[in-house]
Amino acid sequence: MSETVTAKTYWVWTDKAATKNPAYSRSGEPIWEDKRYEAPKQWLTDGLIQDAEDVDKEGQTTIFDFI
Repeated sequence: MSETVTAKTYWVWTDKAATKNPAYSRSGEPIWEDKRYEAPKQWLTDGLIQDAEDVDKEGQTTIFDFI
């Protein structure tokens, strides 16, 4: 079994993942449901995923911007 990492919020795809696999990965969108909260550590190491909390959502306001 491969080593996994747990997200603070949930995992989303990065620009790198979208470039490598545009048919299945869109930057900033959640990764596959079965890996959304706990994903292979290698994906993080390779820069394919990042925590949703770390995504720069330029021009998009969330409820957390007001808290």
